[in-house]
Amino acid sequence: MKLSERTLEVLKNFASINQSILFTEGNELNTVSVQKNVLGSATVAETFKSSNGEDFALYDLNEFLSTVSLFDDPEIEFGEQFATIKDANSVTHYWFADKEIIVYPTSKIEMPSAEVKFRLTAATLDKLQRATGTLAVPDLVIRRGKNDPSKVVAEVLDKRNDTSNTFSVEVGDYIGGESDTEFKFYFLTERMKMLPGDYDVEISAKKISKLTSTDGKLTYWIALEQDSTYE
Repeated sequence: MKLSERTLEVLKNFASINQSILFTEGNELNTVSVQKNVLGSATVAETFKSSNGEDFALYDLNEFLSTVSLFDDPEIEFGEQFATIKDANSVTHYWFADKEIIVYPTSKIEMPSAEVKFRLTAATLDKLQRATGTLAVPDLVIRRGKNDPSKVVAEVLDKRNDTSNTFSVEVGDYIGGESDTEFKFYFLTERMKMLPGDYDVEISAKKISKLTSTDGKLTYWIALEQDSTYE
């Protein structure tokens, strides 16, 4: 098996959510943070399968990817106890981990009905991520526009600091709920680890969000902060 550039990107991204991963048979990759507040799922081009048909785990996904990068044109074979990585001149055996020592998703999330929906474009996501780094703020809030309540606004800030520097951008029209409904859905910016791209965003008052890439092949579920409100 050769891993495509897209699959390598997904694996690198998932390693930022959880350093470990469990592979199950098929072309779907899943991860969940150790705190279980971020979950990612991706459909990839490759079909993963060990030689004995059993699930297999990697304890340090970044280390595995770094090992793969040592090879010029790596071919990977997943055996019963380890992965064999080789090219024309080199070979390594990379041992699997006991899945009992890692954290991995054990069930699918059933997304509740969403009170707010909008499309987050790649350009807007990039602006928000860059603003977070530039202003060094820990929070993202999704709220109604202050000057135009018909709009949904995303704003990065430090909610514990009344004089925090902020950056806000309109992300769409508010088309759900009652016209006088106010909401503030808070996220920790450190959880916003999506790959670049356009996402359809759903946010529930039950303090869970779902972000699905527009091609449907990549989904993240991200928990909201407990002080989020929908009134």
